[in-house]
Amino acid sequence: MNILDAATLAVAVAFAAPAALFGVETLLAGDPTGWVFLGFAAGIVAFERYLTTPTDLPVLAAQKATEKVVDDPDDDTQ
Repeated sequence: MNILDAATLAVAVAFAAPAALFGVETLLAGDPTGWVFLGFAAGIVAFERYLTTPTDLPVLAAQKATEKVVDDPDDDTQ
């Protein structure tokens, strides 16, 4: 996972956290509709993590291009 993926995942978690917290509080209060909010929060994170959107395509192309051009440093040479 590179820094851009980590940043977008952090933003998704920041949006999903209030919904998850509300879902947990609702469940603890005895209302089963809290599962809906927990599912919504999980859906936000899963959507960001596993779905490729059209705005992700240039980033994926740039990552593949840099992987072909730049060699990984060997740990033995240091």
